[in-house]
Amino acid sequence: MAQSVNLTRPFDPRLFLTDQELDRGAGLLISGADELMRAAESARKKAGLSKSEMQILMAIRYQPGLTVSQLRGQLGMTVPTFARIIGQLDTRGLIERAREGSDGRRRKLTLSDAGTTLTTPITIELRERLRVAFRACGPEAVAGARFLLEALVK
Repeated sequence: MAQSVNLTRPFDPRLFLTDQELDRGAGLLISGADELMRAAESARKKAGLSKSEMQILMAIRYQPGLTVSQLRGQLGMTVPTFARIIGQLDTRGLIERAREGSDGRRRKLTLSDAGTTLTTPITIELRERLRVAFRACGPEAVAGARFLLEALVK
């Protein structure tokens, strides 16, 4: 049985998004993410990090205190790959794993001082690229972009 649609509601211009506009938005988001990664690529190479190592370290930097399983799930890595990379980062002294509360099996991840130092040039590159784009857009567009991105990741 088909649901009836209330056609007497007032028109909401925010919902006037065609498939073509949505496809363009998705393409721009993907291209923007690619541009940020290209901006960070030189700093990543100088730091001697693989792309996966950088992905993990930057996720920890921006979201300290995630558990190992939360971060692995968020990044979508397989357990063996994630465990291997986390082990390497731990051996290099770039991360710290602290026990979480009463469950001694769960570990919260943070960057060590060495990890923070290593990721700082990458962070600076990302900040500079965003700073240029944000200044070109203005404060209202920045607020809108931030609102959109927060809605996407919820």
